[in-house]
Amino acid sequence: GGGEAGFVDLRTLMIAAEWTDEEVMGELSIAGHARALLEWHRQVQFCGRCGTITHLCDAGQRRRCSSIDCNYKLYPRIDPVVIMLVIDPERDRALLAHQPKYVPRMWSCLAGFIEPGESLEEAVRRETREETGVEVSNIVYHSSQPWPVGPGNMSCQLMVGFFAVATTFDIQVDKKELEDARWHSREDVQKALSNADYTRAQKATGINVYKTCLGEEMPGRNSSPMNMVAAGEGIFVPGPYAIAHHLISTWASQ
Repeated sequence: GGGEAGFVDLRTLMIAAEWTDEEVMGELSIAGHARALLEWHRQVQFCGRCGTITHLCDAGQRRRCSSIDCNYKLYPRIDPVVIMLVIDPERDRALLAHQPKYVPRMWSCLAGFIEPGESLEEAVRRETREETGVEVSNIVYHSSQPWPVGPGNMSCQLMVGFFAVATTFDIQVDKKELEDARWHSREDVQKALSNADYTRAQKATGINVYKTCLGEEMPGRNSSPMNMVAAGEGIFVPGPYAIAHHLISTWASQ
């Protein structure tokens, strides 16, 4: 010990957290709310209507334009996103994608932002078609999750999760969005969910977070245990911190 304590980014905390611990989940929720608000306050220091400086109001939950003539009230920005597990019931398989930003071997659900004037179901159909060329029907809601670790200009996304049944099966990957997309059998997905490399990496991340808080680990190295997952064999999927995990695990356990 003896070093200075360091900051740990929220995404790393989400990876390291024990998701069955209600107290930990409550603290993460508070941290996520705080991060989203701080990022939003940083972005809206000037009124989008008249350009005048804005100031805090309602205990920091809102901002208001300081111009008496304008007096516009600003509310925190939330960006809605659909995330969907596309399935092929007849062949007992699911469509997963790999983005360039993912570590090697990680596959996840398709996802995309909702366009103005678009319903959630329409967004599911459009995003699936645009990214993979696959058409879907029978869209069913599963759950939602706030995602307060998006980029600075989209500091709080609301992930809305769905299942969708494929009606076409040939994949045409949009290389601007995805590196690859493939059908994966239920057996392969079940193996991915039980990947021991990920469990070890999650525990190692938790240990590094603890050391960072004690000043024993240099900040910025917290995520390095995930490299051991990338270097292993087989595929893996996001951990319980992500709604994608719960969509995938729900289907795999049916």
